[in-house]
Amino acid sequence: LGTTMTPAAEVARSTRTAVVVGGAAGIGAACARRLAKAGFSVVAVGRGKPGRSEEVVASLDKATASASEPAKGLDTQKLRHEFRECDAFSLKGIKECAAGIVKDHGSIDAVFLSQGMATTQGFTPTKDEGNDEKLTLHFWSRAAMSDRLLPSLRKSTMPSGPVVVSILSGGVHKAYDGYKDDPELRNTYSIPRAADMAGYYNDLFFDALARRPGNDNINFVHASPGFVNSNWGSEFPWYLRSVVRCMQPLGKSTDKCAEFMCQPALRSAAGEPLMERPDGASEGVFIMNEDATPGKLTKGHTSDAVQSVWDTTADVLKKSSIDINES
Repeated sequence: LGTTMTPAAEVARSTRTAVVVGGAAGIGAACARRLAKAGFSVVAVGRGKPGRSEEVVASLDKATASASEPAKGLDTQKLRHEFRECDAFSLKGIKECAAGIVKDHGSIDAVFLSQGMATTQGFTPTKDEGNDEKLTLHFWSRAAMSDRLLPSLRKSTMPSGPVVVSILSGGVHKAYDGYKDDPELRNTYSIPRAADMAGYYNDLFFDALARRPGNDNINFVHASPGFVNSNWGSEFPWYLRSVVRCMQPLGKSTDKCAEFMCQPALRSAAGEPLMERPDGASEGVFIMNEDATPGKLTKGHTSDAVQSVWDTTADVLKKSSIDINES
């Protein structure tokens, strides 16, 4: 497919629903706007603060109204955008948020996971479960949200199937060699190891989830956004933050990034194939480069690693009453 883009006007279907976690700022907000412009009803999920709900919904309404022409067969008056408050550091909070979305929406057609942070801190326990903050945002919460939304994803009627896109480091990260000896990175934590573990676990978990019974029609994508001029790095110390801010104008805009990141949903809604899977596989996870072209898995992507990471994830999430083996 190369970098061929699917414009909103080519997306022929009735109203679709997309959930965007991290949808209040940065790449997530840009993805939410792009999907709203393409005719999706968007459920933006993020941390709450005064006025945020009204601000986010107004931005999404504006994006819908800005479409040069409505998608084929779409009544834009039926679109209903919303903002849901959720602290993604809390797996309990993720579970409750997902349950509310499933209750209120009969089907979900796309899920985008962009929650994240960039810090120099070591292992920092979350308040509710004691998992590392960074790994919770970059992996544990993403696994939990995806699992809890499965009932609604399975009801989707998107022509090429519903999509789940985890925006992190697809095709960029290295394999994490401690998946058995230090599966939660509690003993050998470092910034590079945390980055590799999160990316590696996204590959392995979503590959396993794609192959689970009942999920054969769901497209799970691990994507890399590339270098983006966003609010990334806001948690850095000031001396690092200033360096990042000087470099960020060299990156692509969040809107341009979103155009690439949203391609799986736009292609599926238009009845087009998403892309090729790694190594020509007929099932499993998709890896997507920053320009929406197919990416590659790490050389450490083995069946043993897939099973080990699935088991570790099951253990971690079960402590929050999330049983991925029963979904």
